[in-house]
Amino acid sequence: MPFTLNLSGTAQVDDSIREEFDTEFRLAFAENGSASGVATIRRDIGAKSISLPKYDQLNLATTPLDEVEDVSSEAMSDSAVIITPQEYGNVVTTTKLANLQTGGMADRAAARLVGINAGRTANKLAILAMDASTNILRAGNQAATGAITAADVMDGSLMGKAYNALARNNVPGLAGGDYVMVAHEDVIFSIREQAGAASWTDVHKYALPETVLRGEVGMYKGLRVIRDNLSTIQAGAGAGGIDVYNSYVVGFNGLGLAVSQDVEMRATGPFDKLSRFINMGWAACWNFKIVEPDAIVKLESAGQ
Repeated sequence: MPFTLNLSGTAQVDDSIREEFDTEFRLAFAENGSASGVATIRRDIGAKSISLPKYDQLNLATTPLDEVEDVSSEAMSDSAVIITPQEYGNVVTTTKLANLQTGGMADRAAARLVGINAGRTANKLAILAMDASTNILRAGNQAATGAITAADVMDGSLMGKAYNALARNNVPGLAGGDYVMVAHEDVIFSIREQAGAASWTDVHKYALPETVLRGEVGMYKGLRVIRDNLSTIQAGAGAGGIDVYNSYVVGFNGLGLAVSQDVEMRATGPFDKLSRFINMGWAACWNFKIVEPDAIVKLESAGQ
């Protein structure tokens, strides 16, 4: 029986096998994303489940105090969101021959690949958690996902409605005090390409022309726009079978991350008889979940 079902040997990394080789290797372009960065983190090492408490606001004290009577105490009220961390991980197993014939490049590439994979996996898990939001706004004021047409792209009006949905519920901003919008590049492209008064280009071309030149959306309609190309695309879900893109507007405590074990990079082995196979991978025990439903709005729109 083989050591593992998916070895990375000379047949898999043959493009690196040269008598003389460049000391640098290049990876296919991979969007690392940033969705996991909007999560409120709670760590509880070794716990089966992790509780994120929420406290209700006190009643407003609009009645003047009586001069000769003590003020009545109000009972605090709290609730908890329970997140159960789960194990995640990935591994690459390289052969000694592949590493020898690439001058050590195979093991270096494996270490970098698994590091990138850990970060991208965290971002995708955050995206999947935010997909569960039931606060949905759709481009073109469409009532259903299947009604979204190719013309219903992301615009300032939809972004303004998302800002309003959080602000009207007094949701605090994330770090820096801003609400954050996580979106696919195809959605951000639509924002940049808008024309006319009060469009993104119109707002920035005089005040901050360098952002237009660089294509950096930055702040618009009260939202700090960041790109994550792992954002969910609902293939063929719109009218006429067009793809529908999910974007996410998040405030404080919208998304929770419970960590029982932080991500660890691991190199193990060899465990075979002749010490020919090395495992390089990552492992973590964590989970993402919506904590405060009012602090996340999911937007649906067409892409470019």
